[in-house]
Amino acid sequence: MTLHILVEGASERAFLSRWAGRLLKAHPIRIHPHQGKGRLPTDLAARPDPRRRGLLDQLPATLRGFASSSQPHHVVVLVDADDDDPSALSSAIAKAAHAVAPALEVVVRVAVEETEAFYLGDLNALARAYPEADMALASSYEPDSVCGTWELFARVIGDGGENKTAWAEAMGQVVTTAPRRSRSPSFRSLATALVELLPPVPAAAQKRRSWRHVARTNRRR
Repeated sequence: MTLHILVEGASERAFLSRWAGRLLKAHPIRIHPHQGKGRLPTDLAARPDPRRRGLLDQLPATLRGFASSSQPHHVVVLVDADDDDPSALSSAIAKAAHAVAPALEVVVRVAVEETEAFYLGDLNALARAYPEADMALASSYEPDSVCGTWELFARVIGDGGENKTAWAEAMGQVVTTAPRRSRSPSFRSLATALVELLPPVPAAAQKRRSWRHVARTNRRR
């Protein structure tokens, strides 16, 4: 079963293609970038406006497409909270998903405030990716706070060029795959959800043979 992750744009795809690939190993993943966040349509049943290419603009039509497929799918929707209330945003997306595709398993996760919160949540990874980073400033960041997260990350690494895709590529290779090691609650929630969507490992594969090799000796009697 393929895991589909819907994201806002190129930087999220760059991060997840590296990080989720390490987390989920050989499990098939498809990451679908959009042109920004967008807004949920007022009329969920209407055909999407082709001029609006944001994730939420296209979400009802996208989910209907997955639901009509003969193949089973898991779908994860990952968006930035930005100025929205994270709980209200997540609830609205989940409600819309259930309305347009009630039989489809859709998991909604919100990065608080922005995806850069995931990077700042792992100080060890940050130091590995950017050895010259201002770690004192990074340590002062309150995880998942609303503070202009991407701007703060830019100051931490000394890059004011808004090179978000480059940041994502660098951090995606080193950010922890162990949720408990991250300071970011929204990151931990995402990582846990992805792992829980994987099919269970067969019991036979979980069993490991316990034995001890005994060296042979040639002894004369």
